Amino acid sequence: MIKLASPSIALPSKTVGRLIQSGMLIVAATAGGLTPVVASGAEHNSVNSSVRAAERMTVSTHLIPDYFDVPATLEAVNQSTISAQTSGRVLALHADVNDTVEKGALLIELDNAQQQAQLAQANAQLASATATNSDAQKNLFRSQRLHQQGSLSQGQLDAVVAQSESAEAAVRAASAAVEQAQLSLAYTRITAPYSGIVTSRMVEVGELVNPGTPLMSGLALSPLRAVADIPQRFAQQITDGQVQVLLSSPLGDQIIRPSQVTRFPYASQKTHSMRIRALLDELPAHVAAQLMPGMWATVRLEVAERSAILIPATALVSRSEVTAVYLASAQGWRLRQVRVGNSHNGLIEVLSGLAVGDVIAVDGYAVLADVAGNPGSTEPADSASGRGE
Repeated sequence: MIKLASPSIALPSKTVGRLIQSGMLIVAATAGGLTPVVASGAEHNSVNSSVRAAERMTVSTHLIPDYFDVPATLEAVNQSTISAQTSGRVLALHADVNDTVEKGALLIELDNAQQQAQLAQANAQLASATATNSDAQKNLFRSQRLHQQGSLSQGQLDAVVAQSESAEAAVRAASAAVEQAQLSLAYTRITAPYSGIVTSRMVEVGELVNPGTPLMSGLALSPLRAVADIPQRFAQQITDGQVQVLLSSPLGDQIIRPSQVTRFPYASQKTHSMRIRALLDELPAHVAAQLMPGMWATVRLEVAERSAILIPATALVSRSEVTAVYLASAQGWRLRQVRVGNSHNGLIEVLSGLAVGDVIAVDGYAVLADVAGNPGSTEPADSASGRGE
């Protein structure tokens, strides 16, 4: 207990300390003891100086889109089964299941002895046709000169011209046969049509394959697309700009705008829903590295607009399991518990705890640091149950 100079004032030591700290009481030493000096009006208002100094905002409502979420599956845009295009026995396998291959990499080799023989035969036929055509062209040249001299009839000249044209056609046919033989030979080396991974293999070394025999299946990890079935009530009103894809990864949820949305022109007979495919070919590298075909995703449809209270994320203060904001009042800052929702363009939706017209601190932690040294500028926490709902 501290007894002041005035005989009618006796205050506990802790109370005097708080008054001195807050500026409400100035104590002057005199010959008779401690003399209390009441702070002036300006000094008294220093209790609320932190309220005036902190940046604040008035709570208002904003129009935000209302979403309808549909489960989706990621699938590879490039996925296929490679089949044989020529006959032969499997000579070697250069890739197996789960192997990563680059575009153009050799996957399977077939025995090409038959194709080599066909190519040699085609080249021989081309050489024969070329020689026959050369002789026919020379014969045509001589016949034309004889016809001009009157030594050869028109009918004989016409026969020579026909033979010349037939020889030229034979050369073209032989050239085409060579190209076909070269393709058959090339088909004995099966290469990857795109970079990706091998998902299945259907043949073993030594097996005989024919054109159309499945050999390997594979897919590319990029690009991907999200496939979802949406209710038919939304199928006609949704545009490309109203479709988003929510991707979940170890790095957190990512919202992606698809570069293209494809709508199937018919509904499922079982579910009566409409299928859409959202192309995701412009994913950031750090996001694409976390995704694989077959993973779950969410297609988010913007179906309407609604009114909501939005505040900056900096206004929120987390204390244990409570999320709150600092609400301005005549007595100081009051800690108000709130319930928050989703984020919208950097702002947080407040589901309950605030009402339109409330004034809150824009930087909650700045106020928390300020009032920590000035306990008199805050009031007890207030849950404000039911406000803003």
